[in-house]
Amino acid sequence: MNSLCLAVQRAMVRPPEPSASNVMEADFFFGPDFAGFDGHFPGDPILPGIAQFMAVVLTAHPDGRAKLLQVGRTKFLNLVRPGDTVHVRATLRDTHAGVQVSGECATRNGVCAQIKILLAG
Repeated sequence: MNSLCLAVQRAMVRPPEPSASNVMEADFFFGPDFAGFDGHFPGDPILPGIAQFMAVVLTAHPDGRAKLLQVGRTKFLNLVRPGDTVHVRATLRDTHAGVQVSGECATRNGVCAQIKILLAG
C-alpha cells in the first residue's frame, strides 16, 4: 500500500460498518498534519481528490487490498480543508463484472464528492 493510502487509512476515525443492506459508512478526520495537504496547495490547503477516492475504497473494502477494475463518473463538489471530518457512505452492488460502488463523501458543509467505481469481487 502506498504512503498516501496508508495516511488515509490512519485518518479513519470510525471504521466501516454496515448502516443498511449493502451500505457501508465510515468517518475520516483529515487534520492539518495529513500528508496529502503537503503542496496541495501552499497557503490554501485542500484535500486531494485521490484521498477522497481512497476513503471510498477503504470504506467499501476495509482491508485496503481491493483491486480497482474501473472508475466511473466522479464529481468533486466542495473543498475539504484541514480539520474537516469526512463522512463516507458506500453503496455496494454485486454485478457479473465485480462490485459496483457508489460512494459519497460529505463534510459539515455538505457533499464534497460522488465517486463510482468497480472493484474485483
